[in-house]
Amino acid sequence: MSACRHLAFCPALITITPIMHANHWPAPLRRRRGFFILMGSKSVVSSKGSSVPAVCPRCQQSTTFTGKSVRQWFTLFFCPIFPISGAKSFSQCDHCGAQFGMSPEQLAHNVENSRQQMMQQAIAMYNSMRASPANSVTLNNLMALYGQLGEFDQAVSAAREFTQALNNSEQCMTTLGWVLHEQKRYPDAIQWFDAALQRNPALGEAAYYKAIALASQTPPDFSNAIASARSARSSNFPAAENLLRDLEAKARTA
Repeated sequence: MSACRHLAFCPALITITPIMHANHWPAPLRRRRGFFILMGSKSVVSSKGSSVPAVCPRCQQSTTFTGKSVRQWFTLFFCPIFPISGAKSFSQCDHCGAQFGMSPEQLAHNVENSRQQMMQQAIAMYNSMRASPANSVTLNNLMALYGQLGEFDQAVSAAREFTQALNNSEQCMTTLGWVLHEQKRYPDAIQWFDAALQRNPALGEAAYYKAIALASQTPPDFSNAIASARSARSSNFPAAENLLRDLEAKARTA
């Protein structure tokens, strides 16, 4: 008996993808046309009323204040269409741009009232100095008050009159130097800053304003100004770091 070999036959699985008729191709995607709508809001400032002369509480300059108003508007493609808030009135200094939330007339009235009160305080301090001419604290406050009022000549006059109080206080010397600096008398200001620093080398305020005076004179002395600003920074005077960066930048371009 002959042996029979059984051969196992495994048919191959063939996948046939039917050919799609041209009429059955999916329709191409249609492009949909669209557009953007840019909506938002913006503040619109407009002039309101006339200008009024007054001393600015911020820059202490005799200038004019212009009445203005601001309100929010709905915008379409950055164009204002209609207001969405009520108008708010304010005054703006024409010199420094400071803004105050009141009319120019009311601001001028308030400034004048405040000035009158400060003048009364200055008179009282001056009378106190005549009774106690060695009082350095009162002299320093008197000169600072005159400076706030813009009465720099009065501050210098008080320092000359009460020399005992002036020479016994590095703070008084610094304040007098600041007054002279505001008068653009830079060499005189630097002299008093140096006198204050001689009494107290760690007085950052004196070093700070000395740096400003050195950089403000003609021609500016940036080298010594930078050294003085570094001294003020070492004394931890608050604004010394920003001043130092500004002076170094100006020195590079000088």
